[in-house]
Amino acid sequence: MSQGSADNLPASPFCAECGAALGTQFGWCSGCRAAYCFPCGRGHFCTPQCPANGCHAGLCVREVQDGVLSATWGLPPEC
Repeated sequence: MSQGSADNLPASPFCAECGAALGTQFGWCSGCRAAYCFPCGRGHFCTPQCPANGCHAGLCVREVQDGVLSATWGLPPEC
């Protein structure tokens, strides 16, 4: 996978969960270094231990839009 310049984001991302090709807007988990479509990203846990540790699904994923990683954790609400 080729890497973009900003935050080492992938230039041509694919969802790590479902394999879908992603456009200019997607989710990024910095801990896993993986891209996600929004539906998969909203349910993402980094490890199987996360729920037991009190983590909330999808809150470790941030939105990427046009190569810019959001400062806000979580993804936009479903439409």
